[in-house]
Amino acid sequence: MYDLLYDAEAMIEENPEQSIKLAQKAFDMARAKSDMYGMVTAKATFGFIGMSTNDYESSFINYSDALEYLDKCDTVDLFKRTIILNNLAIIRSSYDDHDGAVDLYREALKSAQEYVTNYREIAEEYGDLQLLIDLPYDMATELKNDGKYLEAGEILVDLWEQSEFRDDSVLLAKVVIELGLIKQENKEYAGAGEFFSIAAFNESVDPVLRSIAMHNLAEIYVAQEDYSKADRYYAEALELKQEHSSKRSQFITLLHQGELYSIRGDQVNAIAKWETAVNTFDGIKNDPDMFIVYDLLQKAYRSTDLNKSIEYSDLYAANFKNWMTVQSSQQDSAPTLQAFNSRIDTILADRALKAERLALLRQYWPLGVVALLLIMLFVYVVQLSFNKRRERVLVANLKADRATVADEILNRIRRD
Repeated sequence: MYDLLYDAEAMIEENPEQSIKLAQKAFDMARAKSDMYGMVTAKATFGFIGMSTNDYESSFINYSDALEYLDKCDTVDLFKRTIILNNLAIIRSSYDDHDGAVDLYREALKSAQEYVTNYREIAEEYGDLQLLIDLPYDMATELKNDGKYLEAGEILVDLWEQSEFRDDSVLLAKVVIELGLIKQENKEYAGAGEFFSIAAFNESVDPVLRSIAMHNLAEIYVAQEDYSKADRYYAEALELKQEHSSKRSQFITLLHQGELYSIRGDQVNAIAKWETAVNTFDGIKNDPDMFIVYDLLQKAYRSTDLNKSIEYSDLYAANFKNWMTVQSSQQDSAPTLQAFNSRIDTILADRALKAERLALLRQYWPLGVVALLLIMLFVYVVQLSFNKRRERVLVANLKADRATVADEILNRIRRD
């Protein structure tokens, strides 16, 4: 069974249909043997397949089943429970249900803490202590996205202290960037700049995180209208990104740096940055925040090169039209959060009802059998009584017929 599940996970990308078949076969084997833990593992594999193929609805249902089976299982596996809850939270977050995701992350963290407390040596051996960092960080991110900055800030400050105590530069950078974004959202630019600076100027921090912090720092100076410093930090962020980050990330800094030049009235350099951005990343058609560069270019070229302006205007219009078509299609086919919740709740409620009926059937089937036997006995007695009555009537009729015949014979004898 576990070999089947291993093979199922190995072929998700190349053959997801076969992967599902193998997982189903493994689940059927576990169910046939009443192997509850095997059913948990199979359902979790189904959930992983769903997440890998972006089928979040089926993934959520399968992970929910796995969690239910695990709670009924004799085997205590706190690590598996933590991972299942974590994945359920990720799915909730993908539907912008930040509040639901926070609840699931909180439950996952409780399981992780219990796991580490009871099995610390195993957790250390497999690197699972990181769960005590990742889960609070993800929970804080969801709280921030839900606008609950105070709660998010409390968690992040605690993680900040942990990162300094552990000398964890990666955690430090991630945490101070999130704290900076909260300050920036609250228009506390000085405080935001201080947080971004902690990550931006720390040489021990991962260059990818440093480039993000540097870019955010530049935006703070734009908001404060200190354009000279903003230009400098955009340039430093771009230099780091060109060496360590993705083309998409480079595009974002080039786009913003071009907007900075445009604000300063330097249209030549603005155009140069935007042209470079367009030539750097070719995936801008899927995001209006990116293909806005075409609109910026058509406006910038309007006074210097009308043909270029028309060209970029057409590109912007075409991309916007395509994007609207895709959005409309997604709205028609992809479930909303409300539809997602309704469908999941309906399926789970149906399953619970069926399980309840089955449990009642198992509980009361002896009484049902007794009642059925009593009914059968009653029918038998009634039938027996009816047969006896019918027999008496037949005997009486026969006697009457015989008497009539005897009378006729006697009458003939008398006449004779």
